Amino acid sequence: MVNSMFEQFREYDRRIFWTLAVVGACALLFYVYFVSVAVVSVISRKDAESELGRLTAQVATLESTYAVLDRGIDLELAHTNGFVDVSVPRYISTTDQELAHTASAEMVSD
Repeated sequence: MVNSMFEQFREYDRRIFWTLAVVGACALLFYVYFVSVAVVSVISRKDAESELGRLTAQVATLESTYAVLDRGIDLELAHTNGFVDVSVPRYISTTDQELAHTASAEMVSD
């Protein structure tokens, strides 16, 4: 009985060896692949964080420039650039009554 088991093992020992060798090689390749993906992801995240810091600094610079320029805008600057005061101002509002009037006028025109 034991001898027949050894004989069967001798018949399949090369097949078992190569199967285990292929499975081991595949496992090693998957391990190398996943480690490389993890390294690339870490590098990409660090690049994104540095880019975020750079963009944040650029936005802060633009905001401060805007604040400086905004202080210089006044009525006198508008007059020097050709704007004039309006004698009778007209205000635009979107109250419910005006919307209803507009909607009924559109229905009549259709």
